[in-house]
Amino acid sequence: EYEKGVHDAIAALPRIRRTHPGTTLTIAGDGTQQDWLVEVARKHRVLKAVRFAGRVDHDELLRLLHRADVAVLPSHYEPFGIVALEAAAAGAPLVTSDVGGLGEAVIDGQTGVSHPPRDVAALAAAVGTALDDPAAAQRRAAAARQRLTSDFDWHTVASQTARVYLAAKRREREPQPR
Repeated sequence: EYEKGVHDAIAALPRIRRTHPGTTLTIAGDGTQQDWLVEVARKHRVLKAVRFAGRVDHDELLRLLHRADVAVLPSHYEPFGIVALEAAAAGAPLVTSDVGGLGEAVIDGQTGVSHPPRDVAALAAAVGTALDDPAAAQRRAAAARQRLTSDFDWHTVASQTARVYLAAKRREREPQPR
């Protein structure tokens, strides 16, 4: 869908391929925008470098993530960021926009590389950062996976959620951490 920013990833691909020839983009999932995305890829002259995998089952998604040099999530809007957490669980290096839940799921420079939403040049640069230094990208991926067991385990999430509700009940106005 449009808010996932896939068109930005396609638009960034020519810049990425200038410094990393042969780079391809695999788009998993379906939605209402595929015909338009094909046109975007054609417009940017990268149609042959883009694979539309469509809806994939869990096993195929894992295969895609394990083969990926980078999992790119350039969303314009993302309430939670579960896809980033799934990619982290699979050990894929992350490049995400810093919007909504993605800004919570990824710590820029520590568990992935972030960029502002809708900024194609910054997206291309973020992907370039990951591709330029695969060892550093893997270290960030390992840190993201480790963070899943601390910051995103159910006990931690439940405890933080309970604190938010208690603060609201008490009408406390202190800002909550992101």
